[in-house]
Amino acid sequence: MPEKTGSIGRTNDGTLLGGVQLAGSDDIIVLEPQFAWGTPNLVHGLQATAAAMREAYPDTVPMVVGHLSRETGGPLRPHSSHQSGRDVDVALYATDNRLVRGFRDMRNGDLDVAKSWFFIEKLLENADVQFILLDWEVQKIMFEQLQLFESERKLKRLFQYPRPRDSRTGIIRHAPGHPNHFHIRIQCPKDDWYCLQ
Repeated sequence: MPEKTGSIGRTNDGTLLGGVQLAGSDDIIVLEPQFAWGTPNLVHGLQATAAAMREAYPDTVPMVVGHLSRETGGPLRPHSSHQSGRDVDVALYATDNRLVRGFRDMRNGDLDVAKSWFFIEKLLENADVQFILLDWEVQKIMFEQLQLFESERKLKRLFQYPRPRDSRTGIIRHAPGHPNHFHIRIQCPKDDWYCLQ
């Protein structure tokens, strides 16, 4: 039987063993380092995405990261999930390259849609994303602006909007309490025998 490592159990009733701490850098601001532990897949995916953001936008503000998990996982207030190293909260990108050291609600005119979209695309390349939780109204802002240069087929595959808020469609899904950050969850890593979706 393989040794227990990584994400164990479910995201809302699990633990983390042998996790990796996401370190702050020129490209990443970690708001609470003691709660910035995740699976290697998640941490490396965030680091690769932050590096891609810097390459595409050399003068960009850093990625602002909230909670992942505790070092050994388990309950982390105020979340019901974030228990097994597969969840992370990342602030939205604001217009005019403003650094928001925390999470701020984004309305039309506040959200840098191009940069936030680039972040999503790079994250999907760098991490095995299960879903991204984002308020339906923020999805609407993004979807309507992105229609100008992205195919509707691609957008409808990724976004829940314009479907009803209670539909569980797309990778980017509505959840109350997410008008100011992306809540990202990655899939169970293939080599994590004890990880449950």
